[in-house]
Amino acid sequence: MRPRASIREYEVLRAVITSGTVTAAAHRLAISQPAVSRLLAQLEANVGVMLFERRGGRLRPTAEAMRLNSKLDRLFDALSYLDSTDPSDPTSQPLRIAAPPTLGHRFLANLIASFMKQNRGQVISFETCTSNGLLSRLVDDTIDLGVTLAEQTHSAMELIPFYQTHAVCVMAHDHPLARHDVITPELLHGQNHIALMRRHMVRTRLDQVFARAGVRPNLVAEVATGVSAITLARAGIGVTVICPFPLLRQNEPDLAIRPFHPEFMYRASFAVSTIRPLTKSTRAFMRHVKLAVRQIPNTNPILTQDVDNRPWL
Repeated sequence: MRPRASIREYEVLRAVITSGTVTAAAHRLAISQPAVSRLLAQLEANVGVMLFERRGGRLRPTAEAMRLNSKLDRLFDALSYLDSTDPSDPTSQPLRIAAPPTLGHRFLANLIASFMKQNRGQVISFETCTSNGLLSRLVDDTIDLGVTLAEQTHSAMELIPFYQTHAVCVMAHDHPLARHDVITPELLHGQNHIALMRRHMVRTRLDQVFARAGVRPNLVAEVATGVSAITLARAGIGVTVICPFPLLRQNEPDLAIRPFHPEFMYRASFAVSTIRPLTKSTRAFMRHVKLAVRQIPNTNPILTQDVDNRPWL
């Protein structure tokens, strides 16, 4: 098996290509000319091709040398990044966060902004995706932290709940059912119903509630997000049973928001990898979210000791 080339050999290759002579490359790398020549010879032996031709006192790179050099860009970019990074400084590490659109836009975006104000210099990478997409991103190590309302289980992902709430029934303020203090499945029999699409796990749970009660709401619309469900309900298209967090406020004059019984719970959770340890900036952001949730009026945060006694939360 051919020996593996060293990073120093690759450094010499790049230095000679850019400077054109062994003398200039040696000066740039602060090593002797014989050392440059020796490292070049070692690299040629390791890769098995001629990398330079001598013409008029200068070294002219071969096509093979140029192809090899082009493949080294990512390596030296990574080395340059590592050289400028202090592992003990959380602001030197980008914090990569992802969440479904509703949680991302209606809840996380403001918290990211306030976190960045408190932690000047912290770089944030924030994207929206489906709850299923969080799992693949954690497995691929393209995010450090996800936030979700889904109740997913996977060996590569751990859910750490930080907030819980109950389902509510939402309708236009002048809807006939608005006169009821509590909405039950029986009241929804035959009523125009706006449901989340079947890919949502909560849709399955709600369908099971209706089936156990022996009722059939009149399905008039299926939507991808709670935002769309509320918009249609506000317009008088029908009623919807959804998670109120983070969409609904106490005061919604054009909506009637009623508790739904039998109760079922929604939990907002952090999604973290079970394979990699949490970074310092990830732990700090999780604390920031938990503290912010406790400030929401009439909130129902899940306290740290109720989860798993993690000291960093």
